[in-house]
Amino acid sequence: MFSFLFFTDMCIYWIHRFLHHKLLYKRFHKPHHMWKITTPFASHAFHPLDGFLQSVPYHVYPFLFPLHKVTYLGLYVFVNIWSISIHDGDYRVPHLLKPIINGSAHHTDHHMYFEYNYGQYFTLWDRIGGSFKNPSSFEGRGPHAYLKKLANGHEDKELPGGHGAKNK
Repeated sequence: MFSFLFFTDMCIYWIHRFLHHKLLYKRFHKPHHMWKITTPFASHAFHPLDGFLQSVPYHVYPFLFPLHKVTYLGLYVFVNIWSISIHDGDYRVPHLLKPIINGSAHHTDHHMYFEYNYGQYFTLWDRIGGSFKNPSSFEGRGPHAYLKKLANGHEDKELPGGHGAKNK
């Protein structure tokens, strides 16, 4: 259901961006950003208020646009699988869809740079809101490229995103 994805992506973009406001971020959204390089575990690691706010669009949609309960449950399963997949560090998105799909590469950069790529499914709202950043991994500068350099004996004390090699 494209309308479900479009509606929830729009709402979550603005909620997510709101949670990055300096008065809210440290208390409510920072626990999710403890993972600079995302893992599937980070997909559901939220402060309760953060998790609640980001779930509201999924529960509002069926009141505005009624759905069959099986369709709603199927979309709920899809949403959970998608949330895990954008946190798994696997950048497999078909080449033609890379400009419009907000995949793992986009979300990994979001965790590293904080002020880009707030969208859940698409890049549309990031482009409209001026928060789109082409993923560094598409240019060979992502965290996996950094780890490959380290594995091959190249010393680089600076992680992508300006984070030092030592955890502060």
